[in-house]
Amino acid sequence: MKKLTHFSLFTGIGGIDLAAEAAGFSTVCQCEWADFPNSVLKKHWPDVPRFQDITTVTKEAFIEKTGQDTVTLISGGFPCQPFSAIGAKKGFTDPRYLWPQMCRVIKELKPRFVLGENVANFVNMGLNKTIIDLGKAGYAVWTFLLTACSVGAWHERKRTFIVGADVSNAPCIRHGNKTGSAAGNPISCGLFSQEEENGTLVGKSVGGDLLSGEKCRSKTSLQSGVGGVADGIPASVDGRFLWITEPTDIPRLTEDKKDRVKRLKALGNAVVPAQVYPILKYIADIELGRCKNSCVFSGKEGDAL
Repeated sequence: MKKLTHFSLFTGIGGIDLAAEAAGFSTVCQCEWADFPNSVLKKHWPDVPRFQDITTVTKEAFIEKTGQDTVTLISGGFPCQPFSAIGAKKGFTDPRYLWPQMCRVIKELKPRFVLGENVANFVNMGLNKTIIDLGKAGYAVWTFLLTACSVGAWHERKRTFIVGADVSNAPCIRHGNKTGSAAGNPISCGLFSQEEENGTLVGKSVGGDLLSGEKCRSKTSLQSGVGGVADGIPASVDGRFLWITEPTDIPRLTEDKKDRVKRLKALGNAVVPAQVYPILKYIADIELGRCKNSCVFSGKEGDAL
């Protein structure tokens, strides 16, 4: 059976890593700058090698750490401060704008899939450049605006997700273009949809209307917006099911004050695993051929599975 491998950039405390592993990926390397998140990663992924500074990540260094020359998937929640609605919104001029470094690593390692994550406001400030950069690197691109409350969280937490697929190695999303460029017209496999306009690729969000608060949590279907092929969010990453009656012996505030501010900051920067799991699950299904029986384009030109 094909092994699905994952390299996590800007890992934080490992929200995407948890979701990736639930979807069947093995995390082979991580990269995280901040000390407190690194301590969390060392506790939960003690055997996974990691970089601290993304500028030191090269293909040679990656091979030295992992013994591999590429991976199935590179993910990264590159710093959101340059684009956050509550920040200074310096965008590309902000020294914390590290997408160019992530893009460099992608070009060097050439993974089959790429997953980027950022704040909702990234759609208005940095998304177009990211799509163009990935297109030039040979990836077809789809974008999604998803909420955490749609998978059971009590908070809305809108996030932009950018998915890139190397069309030269993904036959079920390729249509007539075998050059590896993003200028073709890839066919969707249920989750993905795409338009091409003036040489740039514009994705469509999944999941229908974006709701907030209790209204969003009342949605009962977890899978209708992702092509109907995801076979359930695992309990390990699912935050939807809560107590009917809240236990009285669980305090509302933690009694452990150690590193409280650092913990809250790390949680604020983290990705809700269940929020990103459907995308990762579908990528895994494409790689392993599990999507062939449910592909809405089965039998049409471009469907090679």
